[in-house]
Amino acid sequence: MNKITDILFASLRCALNGEAVDTQAVKSLSKTEWVEFVRLAQQHNVIPMVCDGLAGIRKELPANVFMKIAGLTAVAEDKYDTRVGVVKELASIMSANHIPAMIIKGYGVSLYYPQPNHRSFSDVDTYHFGRLKEADKVMQSAWGVEVDTDVHHHTTCVYRGVLIENHYDFVNTSSHNSNARFEKILKAEAEKGCRIHKIGEEEILLPSPMFNALFLMRHMALHYAAERVSVRHLCDWKQFVEAESNNIDWGRVQAIYKQFNMNRFADAISAICVDHLGMDAGLVPNIERDANLEERILNDILYAEFDEEKPKGGLFRIVWWKTRRYFANSWKHKLIYNESVLRTFIQSSYSHLLKPKTIKH
Repeated sequence: MNKITDILFASLRCALNGEAVDTQAVKSLSKTEWVEFVRLAQQHNVIPMVCDGLAGIRKELPANVFMKIAGLTAVAEDKYDTRVGVVKELASIMSANHIPAMIIKGYGVSLYYPQPNHRSFSDVDTYHFGRLKEADKVMQSAWGVEVDTDVHHHTTCVYRGVLIENHYDFVNTSSHNSNARFEKILKAEAEKGCRIHKIGEEEILLPSPMFNALFLMRHMALHYAAERVSVRHLCDWKQFVEAESNNIDWGRVQAIYKQFNMNRFADAISAICVDHLGMDAGLVPNIERDANLEERILNDILYAEFDEEKPKGGLFRIVWWKTRRYFANSWKHKLIYNESVLRTFIQSSYSHLLKPKTIKH
């Protein structure tokens, strides 16, 4: 943490909680530090929320800085509207063909925010309750898109410039044995019930709070172990917990976290949200604090310990880069999984060979 990241979190607390930002701290940033501030906010996908947080004190910022933040926010708003339009069209064609469609992650999570269109999302993730092939055919017929099947746990297509991922699994079951076991729990929760959400004149399904309490944390943990997560993931967790805490069986959720060895990570994420985003500490019961682990995770989220850029080309260079990243992040693997690092590396490598296009992803 430094004064740049302090102001980043202060602006997010203002946007999400209405907490005032220290104007003296804002005034203390140099031109070089403002450049880093904007870069960091962009990297962590929180520019629109930062814009909300700083809007009230915009006169204290260099004019060109706020103009850039406001401009990037306008672009994000346009992209959000485009993606919501795709969700509406998706809801329409699936409804017309009597295929259930549940939206996971992005759009649904954005609804927990004070200003949903300021929680940007890059793609549309869907689940069709065992009817993925039918859903793919409907999209091909209605939209004339090409469906790519060369990814392990979902198919993909691009419509109106938006990537759509149709999931047959919520997590990648080919890379870790524990994911296959966790997947069974997620599918059971999905079948228990969803929420019907009205979007324009159409209806779409959204996950239940219990599903999201398991899925959002597992999804974050998997990304963290493999590479990194962003500050936006922290904001998602904070907003979700504040909205749904009373609808979650925390005893069962935390027992599952512990069963899959992700309890320490989950506790650290909740603790970081309490300390830096102003989440009410009482909303997640029985958090076990570990200051050293929390600090390492937060610092790694902000500035990754393995920060080498991915090579832009060359299969061998990419494979070597991924191998070094994997073993550099082995401490994260041990934090998240209860499986052998070496065995998982072999298993994951084999899974990439089965779907060769994923090697370069």
